[in-house]
Order: sequence, then structure tokens, then C-alpha cells
Amino acid sequence: MFTQIDISLLIRLLIAHLLTDFVLQSDSWVEQRRKNGWYSKHLYLHGIVAGFLAYLLSGLWGALWLPAAVAATHIIIDGIKAGYENDLKSFFADQFGHFAVLLLIWVLVIVPDPEDIKAMVQFFFPGTKLWVIAAAYLIIIWPSSVLINRITEKWRQDISEKEGAEKDKSLEKAGTWIGWLERFLILTFILLQQYAAIGFLVAAKSIFRFSESRKVGEYVLIGTLLSFVIAVIVGLVAGVLLAV
Repeated sequence: MFTQIDISLLIRLLIAHLLTDFVLQSDSWVEQRRKNGWYSKHLYLHGIVAGFLAYLLSGLWGALWLPAAVAATHIIIDGIKAGYENDLKSFFADQFGHFAVLLLIWVLVIVPDPEDIKAMVQFFFPGTKLWVIAAAYLIIIWPSSVLINRITEKWRQDISEKEGAEKDKSLEKAGTWIGWLERFLILTFILLQQYAAIGFLVAAKSIFRFSESRKVGEYVLIGTLLSFVIAVIVGLVAGVLLAV
């Protein structure tokens, strides 16, 4: 079984990465990497910092390959990222790459026995329950958005034509993000069986989405109720499947 020292090592490696990427890295370094790519000195300095911190916090003074591996992979991952748009997808891909490397390095350091490897596999792939939860969150985010958009399309067009698009203009994709977040929270509350928290969410949205226009208010209410109903149904179905 994994010891506290093994778990502590993994946490320390993650802390080293978080310090490197989010504390000790300035916006100017990021911009220089995006601008100059592989020719940016800040790309290599950032990698060296990552390797040094990982080595320092690991306490494995004899493992000189560890800082070299962390620095080299950090440079490669960030160098590849510099060639792409600095958006949410590239952010998650970048962080996933770094975490995967750290997990691999951790496994190489502790050299787990077959039982430990089996426990790791069960942790990351614990059977059908994981896939039920993953499917539930995917459904309430993307397919639900499409469904709600199709149902409310005629009312949205009516508001745009009769009320004036500029009058009720909002932030770009703000409604989409609000819908994603509210369904994510509702599903999470249902899976955790914290049903009372859903009431607070309903109350909070009713305050912040107030509109002087009756049509816009009705449109928002319809969209909100649809969003809530879908999230509740998916949550209840997922709860039944998880209980099997």
C-alpha cells in the first residue's frame, strides 16, 4: 500500500508545479512565450524554475534526473502550447500534460508493487459509477444547452425583433455560462443529496436575473426552469444508476 511518504511526495510535486505556473510566473513571461515561442528565453527559464522547485520540494537529492525530467517536459509542453490560442482548451490541455508527467515521475520514484498499481487503476477507473457521473455532467452541459436553445429559439427571436437587440444586449455567451454553471451545481447538489442548496441557487438567480422587460423576464424564467428541470431529471436518473 502507498505510505504517507509516497502520498506526501506526490503532493509536494504538485505544489511545486502550482507555484511555478501560478505564483512565480509573471504575465510578461507568458506573453513573451506566446510571442517568441521556442525562441523565448522565458520558456527555458520557466522550465528551469519548474525543475528546480520540483527537486527542492521533493527532497530527493540523489535523483538528479528528476529536475532534468521536469524541466525538459515543462519546456516541451509550454513550447507546444505557445503555438496555440491561449484559451480554455489549451489551458486544460497544458495542465493535464504537466500533471500526467508529474504522476509518471512519482510512479518511477516510488516503484509501486503490483498491488499498488491495481489500487491506482481502481482509483482512476473505479467501474461504471465513474462513467455514470461523467455522462451525467456531459449531458447537463452540452446536449442540454442545445435542447434549451432549440426550445427557446422562437421566443428569443421575438424578443430580438420586437424589443430591440441592443436594449437587452448582454455579455457574450453569458447566458450559456450561467446555464452551464447552474446545471453543474444542481447536479452536484443532487448527487451529494444537498437538496436545500438548490433552493438557495434558485433564489440567487431570481435576484440577479431581474429584468424590466416582461418578455425578457418570461424568456429568462422559461430558460431557467428548463435548465433546472433537465438538471434535476439527469441528477435523479444518475442517482438511481449509482445506487444499483
